[in-house]
Amino acid sequence: MSRPLLLLRPQPGNDRSAERARALGIEVLQLPLFETVAVEPDELLEGPFDAILITSANGARFGADLFARHAGLPVFAVGEASAQAAREAGAHDVRTGGGDAASTIPMIAAAGHRAVLHICGEDARSFDPQGLGVTRHIVYRSDALDMRRHAKALATLPPSVIAIHSPGAGRRLNALIPPPFRNHILIAISDAAAHAAGGGWRRVQVAETPDDTALLRLASTLCMAAS
Repeated sequence: MSRPLLLLRPQPGNDRSAERARALGIEVLQLPLFETVAVEPDELLEGPFDAILITSANGARFGADLFARHAGLPVFAVGEASAQAAREAGAHDVRTGGGDAASTIPMIAAAGHRAVLHICGEDARSFDPQGLGVTRHIVYRSDALDMRRHAKALATLPPSVIAIHSPGAGRRLNALIPPPFRNHILIAISDAAAHAAGGGWRRVQVAETPDDTALLRLASTLCMAAS
């Protein structure tokens, strides 16, 4: 018995994940829980900075003007998706990290950089700067969408694999699906995202690395499994 994959991440990431999942032969259900919107900064940070850190593809998309303002700086992206988004947004010198900030910060330090501009969203997870001077610059936020018209569909959802791309999505799912209706397998991009979704699920697994590729690889295995 195959299970459908329910994708909850905001657009345009939801469509990108859905396309990749369908290419793997997975039946996909799409239900974005949030809308990603730009945040106008209180002030433009001039630095001086000697590197830029991107911890999400949305940070790259909404931070395009900052790439132009700091055109000479190398951009360190935590993964290939955020690196590609940075290139598409106009960044030239883009370097790909190991999947998260914890593995990317040492790369920045090894390259001799010390003053880092972190372009991110309001809910960006904190991390150890490991001695670097990191200045956060928020360029987007995720606003919760009204799910009232989807309440019945969620309560009667057939046994599925549900992908959790963030702790925020996990918390929202925890509130939307009561324990009696949790006969689903959760796959999470991180331990924090899995923990935020609460308990009572049929099964919970965390991707090997915190990125969409690993999450969809896990989905492919579990959606095709018989139990």
